[in-house]
Amino acid sequence: MPIVVFILIAGLWAAFLLPSFFDHKRHAPKATTRDFARTREKLAAVANSQPDTDTYIRRHAQVRRQRILIGMGIASAATLVFATWTGSLAWLYLNIAINVSIAGYVTLLLTIKQRRAVQRTIVTPITSAPHRALTAVPEQSTYATDSAATVRVIAG
Repeated sequence: MPIVVFILIAGLWAAFLLPSFFDHKRHAPKATTRDFARTREKLAAVANSQPDTDTYIRRHAQVRRQRILIGMGIASAATLVFATWTGSLAWLYLNIAINVSIAGYVTLLLTIKQRRAVQRTIVTPITSAPHRALTAVPEQSTYATDSAATVRVIAG
């Protein structure tokens, strides 16, 4: 009985002394910097979670597509394992159908991504350059004199 009382008293002392010890370390400069960074990340997450923004819609669509793809992959693996385990040809056909649907889904996602990339490209119209009259190259005799034809080689 005295050991139980001693453990209870030690526990009460620990309950009062340890929080103040850890609280002192929590307000150290590194901890406050970490708290500031964590708070800033939370605020950025809240700002990006507005349901009216395009980023919110795109992010949730991407999460939904990932979940669908993961579900199809799990279904494909499960049907393959079950077809192998039971030796059933019907389960193998189901696995092949799921694999074909995965390929079609990935193709659909890639075409959507490509269309978005094309829509986001900025097209600038090429303005027509002003028409200049073409001139012929002058005769060599007009610009090639002995002084003009002299070439000086420097350092070599």
